[in-house]
Formats: sequence, structure tokens, C-alpha cells
Amino acid sequence: MDKTVLDIVISGCLQGDSKHKKAFYGMFSPQMLSVSHRYARNRTDAEDIFQESVLKVFSYLHQLNDVEKIEWWIKRIVINEAIRFYKKSKSLVFVEDYQTAKSSEMEGDDIYKKMEAAEVLKVIQELPDRMRLVINLFSIEGFSHEEIAEMLGISVGTSKSNLFDARKKIKILMQEKVRRII
Repeated sequence: MDKTVLDIVISGCLQGDSKHKKAFYGMFSPQMLSVSHRYARNRTDAEDIFQESVLKVFSYLHQLNDVEKIEWWIKRIVINEAIRFYKKSKSLVFVEDYQTAKSSEMEGDDIYKKMEAAEVLKVIQELPDRMRLVINLFSIEGFSHEEIAEMLGISVGTSKSNLFDARKKIKILMQEKVRRII
């Protein structure tokens, strides 16, 4: 993305110019919607998360310090909005017991190679909210368990436990889907 064009668009947004806001929306809405879908349990929730995120991006655009980090900044707003959305719904209950998860349990499985990305996303969307948040934050966004614990207001052990449970559930769900394909 051309930094000069982006600087002009952001400057126009900050001045309230609707053409620049539309250009900005066109540049970043696909990424924002994609992240929203990853965290949502369904399309309606994804759209709610997306809409609130768009409003927050425009509201806090003046706080953006480094234009070169705008994609990460926007992604972080969407992630935070998804977390807020599920905390607000009160359906987010975390499991407190920690089981040691070995990543090797997930490696080597051919199941994942047989499925397309859209199918994997559907499987992730079937997870309970707590598992979906943790697996997205850890496996896709790259946050540490310490960072996840802080963001979600849970212990590190709870984050690890939810990741372990999510991986186990994904494996089961994917095996079921592959059996239906075969």
C-alpha cells in the first residue's frame, strides 16, 4: 500500500471528508470483516463486531501514531471489539482446569490437508465462544498465553486449557466432516 496515498486518505478522514472515509473503508473493510468472521459464531455476530469496529476505527483514527502499522492497529481494534462483544453477551465462560497440551497431538494429521480454508473456518465457528477466542488469539494472531490472559481477564492456565480443549474439539469436528466427505 502506497504510504503517500494512505497519508492523504487518513488526513482527509481526520478532516471529516466523506470521500476519504469511503476510500479508507474500501481499503480496510475486507480485512476487518475477515477478522470479524474468524471470531464470530455466525454472520450476524460478525457483522455486529465489524460495524462496531468500523465506528471505533474512525473514532480513534486520530490516535494512530505510525501509519505503517495501520493494518495491525485496525486488526487489534477488531479483536478487542470481538472480545468485548462476547464478554457483553455473558456467554463467555472459561474452563479453569489446565491440562498439558502437546502440539504433537495436532501435527501429522492428514485431516487438515483434505479441507479447504472455508470449511476450517466453519469448524472454528462451531466452537464455544471461549475456545474460539483463545484459538484465534493464540494460533492465528500469535498472542502469548500471558497476553491472552490479560486481554480476557483469565489465568494463563485457563488460556492454555481452553486452547487444548479447542484443538481437541476441532480435531473431532474435522474428523467428522472428513468422514462425511469420504
